[in-house]
Amino acid sequence: MSKHSNLPYHFYVNVDNKFLGPNMPKGVTPAIWHAVYGRPYQLLLCHVLLESGAHWSGLPLHAISTTTDFSIKHEQLMPWKTMGDDMDVVQFSYLEGLKVETKVGPGRHTGIVVDWKDGYSRYQQEHKPLNLVHLNSGQFALQPNNYCRFKDEHFTSDEYKNQLKFYRRGEEIYWE
Repeated sequence: MSKHSNLPYHFYVNVDNKFLGPNMPKGVTPAIWHAVYGRPYQLLLCHVLLESGAHWSGLPLHAISTTTDFSIKHEQLMPWKTMGDDMDVVQFSYLEGLKVETKVGPGRHTGIVVDWKDGYSRYQQEHKPLNLVHLNSGQFALQPNNYCRFKDEHFTSDEYKNQLKFYRRGEEIYWE
């Protein structure tokens, strides 16, 4: 595996110009976000093609938005940093477009989950898949499963919402 991974599909985004250089005018530059890069214990970084034709590597997640809102801080957008050198970026078709409530606000799941393979995530209780959520604000958040509550209008029900407080992460490993 690699520190770099293609997204299953690209996103049209705006990049906050303050991340492109100290002499950039205030505002945004349109871009296409197509891949990610992860260094252990750091923020997820983005590869984008800027409308100027430049390819930019290493933009943090909080530097991109589909609007001009960049108000949510990186600590909230991505509470868990990268873990290890190997990452998987996969698309879960069923989750694509589902409404999801997160600790940083509502949005829609992109269907993309980022996961790291390392000495921590190999243990059941340390496994940390992160859900890529396109927030209503326009920013993107990488949230662990326990920070998300999905809404499928045809299936999920508030009748069972009170059970959430009893859920605990699985620590048992199933071999057979």
